[in-house]
Amino acid sequence: MKIVIPYSPLEHQVTMHKDSTRFKLIVGGRRAGKSVSCFQEMLRHCLSTPTAMAWWIAPTYSEAREIGYEEFLKYFEVIRPAIRQVHHSLMRVEFKNGAKMYFKGADRKDSLRGRGLTFLVIDEAAFVPEDVWRKVLRPALSDRGGRAILISTPNGKNWFHDQYLMANPPSKTAWNTFFWPSYVNKFMTPEEIQVAREELSDADFRQEFMAEFLTKAGQVYDDFSEENVLSEFIVDKTKHEIFIGVDFGYANPSAACFMAVDREANTVTQFDEIYKERMDMPAFQAKITEILTNHELRNRDVKVIYTDPAGNAEEITSGISPVDFLRKTWTVINRGTRIAPGLSLLRSFIKNANGRRKYFVHDRCRETIRSFNGYTYKFKTTSEEIDEEALKDGIHDHMCDAVRYFFVNEFDHAKYVADKVNSTPYYDTTKHAIIIKRCTKCRNPFASRTSKNEPPFQCKGCSDDE
Repeated sequence: MKIVIPYSPLEHQVTMHKDSTRFKLIVGGRRAGKSVSCFQEMLRHCLSTPTAMAWWIAPTYSEAREIGYEEFLKYFEVIRPAIRQVHHSLMRVEFKNGAKMYFKGADRKDSLRGRGLTFLVIDEAAFVPEDVWRKVLRPALSDRGGRAILISTPNGKNWFHDQYLMANPPSKTAWNTFFWPSYVNKFMTPEEIQVAREELSDADFRQEFMAEFLTKAGQVYDDFSEENVLSEFIVDKTKHEIFIGVDFGYANPSAACFMAVDREANTVTQFDEIYKERMDMPAFQAKITEILTNHELRNRDVKVIYTDPAGNAEEITSGISPVDFLRKTWTVINRGTRIAPGLSLLRSFIKNANGRRKYFVHDRCRETIRSFNGYTYKFKTTSEEIDEEALKDGIHDHMCDAVRYFFVNEFDHAKYVADKVNSTPYYDTTKHAIIIKRCTKCRNPFASRTSKNEPPFQCKGCSDDE
């Protein structure tokens, strides 16, 4: 039985496919084709190796489904003649030659115990805990001399970086390394690279697109400088949209940042602030109104107030939550957000990879300036490794959180700022997304690009029989 896979690797992928080294490590930027090419390696291994046991590991179970398993579904109809059974809920594929393919998340360690792996892909390995590789997955390859590919964008100088240094220069027998910045993908146009430089800070661009290992240490917003501070600014409600970002507190300071957004110039200017302890909600609301009045603004001129999710808790003094209290006067949005994308987004406004600054702070906002200058990363207790998480010291984090709540809610950051990398689709993106249907004749599942109420209603095998 001959199966032809509709996959055309790019030049840098061909080099990796031809390499026979047992262990490979790929450091790559966004959309460099890491996941796409490594799935092809795993698929080829399963089709050509009877009784193969191949695992695809992602940082989380959901990412294993969204990236690895979705990649499998693209080729489901093509390789269906070689498949005995597919368990879609378990993400397990059994081939007629006895090979098995699993998709798993590193966040479910109990499911990773076992031996006898013949092939392993760790997707976004830099975001997988080191002990998952060292203590669980690497030993599982020993019984049968299994092969492995570790692929990832950098995530600071953690264990993945150490493994890259250990494997470089390549060993003659065990390891080989590949370096794929985003521009190796010919579908990544210079215009798109330029847009990315505009949307990301220099550090984030270098890490996410140039695949550079950068140390996450010191100031979170190290590009914040006097060039971001203004001594003169007048709010013009005919030109600016007004927003407020809030981090609630009581024993700790309540923090609020007043933002003027110029859509035409694509800039944000913080023109005032609140930073005060033991302020109940009536006093906090009165202070907001007072500051707006000082700038010849009214309550109705505020488009939205963005707050932290903790604002849903009831306040003892008023008997209602801070969010509900503010909603009596303003539109309030307080949905939860991820920290890392918010930090990255704000860095791009402070100074992007092209050197342009789009976020400015008036010098009257002394607490904001002090907080930005003192906001640092925290160290893990077990090593010198740095988290993509700022230190919650109770001194610098409140105002920085208020500013982040505004940015992460108001601006679209999904295109380039994310916790995981999107693979380049090497297929016709104009077609419908793949869905799973159940054959009306044999009752087995099959993949289709049409909706469930549109044909085909039978799998390829049954329709060919007719």
